[in-house]
Amino acid sequence: MPKKQGVCVAVFAKHGARVSQTIWSDVADLLIANQFKVLVCDSVLPKSKKNDNLRCQKYTFASIEQIRSNADYAVITGGDGTFLGIARDLAESEIPLIGINQGRLGFLTDIRLDDIDPTLIETLRGDSVKESRQYLHGQILRNGEPMAEHIALNDIVISRGIVGGMVDLKVEVDGRLMYNLRADGLILSTPTGSTAYALSADGPILHPSLAGIVIVPVAPHALTNRPIALPASSNIEITVTGGKQTGVHFDMQINDRVRVGDQIRIQVAPKPIHLLHPPRYDYFAMLRQKLHWSASPTELASRTRGLRDSGHHA
Repeated sequence: MPKKQGVCVAVFAKHGARVSQTIWSDVADLLIANQFKVLVCDSVLPKSKKNDNLRCQKYTFASIEQIRSNADYAVITGGDGTFLGIARDLAESEIPLIGINQGRLGFLTDIRLDDIDPTLIETLRGDSVKESRQYLHGQILRNGEPMAEHIALNDIVISRGIVGGMVDLKVEVDGRLMYNLRADGLILSTPTGSTAYALSADGPILHPSLAGIVIVPVAPHALTNRPIALPASSNIEITVTGGKQTGVHFDMQINDRVRVGDQIRIQVAPKPIHLLHPPRYDYFAMLRQKLHWSASPTELASRTRGLRDSGHHA
């Protein structure tokens, strides 16, 4: 990683952050004090001022397009939901992302608030764990014509509507029928998303270095429908054959409605996301902390009692 002066770092704030909020500005101050150029995403500004190219004291506010063109790194303050949204915004820019946990669990935002200085600077100056992770690309087609397409870092979920009943899906992989499914929904997850919704639906945890797609049925009508892991090269096509108000959700942040007869085509996106973890990052230690592995019920209760966010504590 570069150690020279003039490296540009973009700072992103938690959703709904205000200009008066101190966390992102504290991060920007720390970066400036260490000779980094800083761009603050203009999402922290009121909508009426986003196009004014404002400069506030030491901070230059920039649009996502300007950040894609000029930033060498992106520092994201917020929770995993904030991280997911910004990761999609920066997709294909290949800007390495660093997360500062301002949320709850923090599977992706792994620098604690009480450890920003010096951990963030150490990470940016090369004492870091580098990692690449895959996205999913999903396309919705109606009568053979593309209707929408989005990407997801965690998962793409097809689910039933609020009026009740199940969704009926025909699932094909590389042109071959895998099964016809009747269920509450279907999760298609990356290894990153295998610790999210897929895990709660009894899917397996995939180490992020694995290249693959996990398919996890949600409350299937046939109890023999089980999760399956597919190669990253798989082309998956899902046809909606029944159900009312069926939805397709990308990281549970972008939602589209589909009809009977619509198809959803899903494959791994060609470019990965690049993450920078702190120098002491350990994936299994993270799982032990976030999922409370190796803890007895008594230890678990004592560790979490009274804590607003146990993800901020070792």
